[in-house]
Amino acid sequence: MAVDYQNLGIRIKRRREACKMSQAELGARVQLSTQHISNVENARSRIGLEKLVEIANVLDCSIDELICGSMKIAKTVYISEIAEKIEDFSDTELRVLPEFLKHFNYMYKLMENTMKKDNE
Repeated sequence: MAVDYQNLGIRIKRRREACKMSQAELGARVQLSTQHISNVENARSRIGLEKLVEIANVLDCSIDELICGSMKIAKTVYISEIAEKIEDFSDTELRVLPEFLKHFNYMYKLMENTMKKDNE
């Protein structure tokens, strides 16, 4: 499976913004130009493994968090992302969430079946 560079760029940008860091600051800390950081975040440039490790260290995250869109087994990363998102939910929102997820699962299966039929 190939690396999804668009997804990688989105995750780097999301993580950088969560750290309240500019592209210029991230670039300076990993010795890359602001333009190169922008190009990576917008999937116009690819990044080498060594620089990706440096970026992950600066952004205080693991590499798998940045590339999980390209991984076959990324469940742990997605569960962490979901946990972060629901931390700020109110009690009411949390009470509704299981029902919403039950219906989401049903809708996803319907959509998946429709896509399979379209591909046949």
